[in-house]
Amino acid sequence: MNISCVLSRAIVCVAGVAFMLFAPAARAADHPDLFRVMSPDFTDNGALKPSNLGTGSSPRGNWDCGGQNISPAFAWSQAPAGTKSFAVIMDDPDAASGIGNNHWIAYDIPGSATTLPRNAGNGQSTALVEGSNGRKLPIYSGPCPEPGAKPHHFLWLVFALDVAPGTLKPGLSREQFMQQIQGHNLAEASLSSIYLR
Repeated sequence: MNISCVLSRAIVCVAGVAFMLFAPAARAADHPDLFRVMSPDFTDNGALKPSNLGTGSSPRGNWDCGGQNISPAFAWSQAPAGTKSFAVIMDDPDAASGIGNNHWIAYDIPGSATTLPRNAGNGQSTALVEGSNGRKLPIYSGPCPEPGAKPHHFLWLVFALDVAPGTLKPGLSREQFMQQIQGHNLAEASLSSIYLR
């Protein structure tokens, strides 16, 4: 059996039958699994910078946090069509003997944004609204690891939402925020980081 087939751009030949593959670039970003986030301040599974740690002393013991309370910068790409806003959450699942803690909730980031600048969690940014973190503060609260303790892992979640800025009220707790976005989360991307003193 003589099978001949010409391959040309979007044509794939199988057993002499030509199939057209349609994968327009404009629709590629509509798939939630393609949504990506990165940070210029740390690599995925890499270490946070000392500047990302909290300031002052620990609420859990007599040691200084050793940082500047500066939230990292982020950049994301390929958000799904229909995205109206973004949100960022920072969790520490290792805190409180495994109970976990939330360090930051930021939302109402415009759907046209592709980046979040460094130190956006200082409580003064007009580019976002901040929720109430585990310390009941509407700001980024940097980690305050105990010297010599085990490393803590920090999970950074970025949500692409179909919720327009101004829809969610300020000061939502993590639980309240997660309830409010049910059915409105188009995609989610994450990074992990660690810190050990």
